[in-house]
Amino acid sequence: MKRYWKLCFVVGICVLNTPLFGAQIQKNLKSLKADFEQIIITEDGAEASYFGTLEAKAPNKAKWVYEPPMQKEVYVNEGKISVYEPPLKQVHISTLTTQSDVFEILEKATPEVDSAGKPTGRYTTTLNETLYTITFSTKGLLQEISYRDSLQQTTRIIFSRHTLNPKIADLVFVFTPPKDVDVIVAK
Repeated sequence: MKRYWKLCFVVGICVLNTPLFGAQIQKNLKSLKADFEQIIITEDGAEASYFGTLEAKAPNKAKWVYEPPMQKEVYVNEGKISVYEPPLKQVHISTLTTQSDVFEILEKATPEVDSAGKPTGRYTTTLNETLYTITFSTKGLLQEISYRDSLQQTTRIIFSRHTLNPKIADLVFVFTPPKDVDVIVAK
């Protein structure tokens, strides 16, 4: 579960801070709506895919809604993360402790170039034994974020149907637990 939280926060921040990567990438990205497919590949090659939607807003707000059978909502808002699982009638709330790591990922990611020295649209960095790859389209749209962890598990998040800079109210990122759910607060 800890790795899952880290990923959600990483993606929320990576999406919104693309200007750090230079001129070829969308410089004025303040918010984003997109569909996503999250693919998890284990060391032995087994794959699981999940689908959903993302709404994100600078500087550090994101809402992930996973479609059934996963059926989960993840809210990232100003250093807090709430993971709501309707089928279990549970929400896990915790404070994110990896914020500096996220910015470090963005700051240390370096562009890959082809044999002619032209940018490929991919950026990589390794932090805490995890290799991160961020891929952009030729139009500067976020296509994919992937990482491989120390357990040799690869997670890929592929984005589609982008809406750049939509107006998104801050209330979208505020989770209010329903009355009939168990609230688990990490300390």
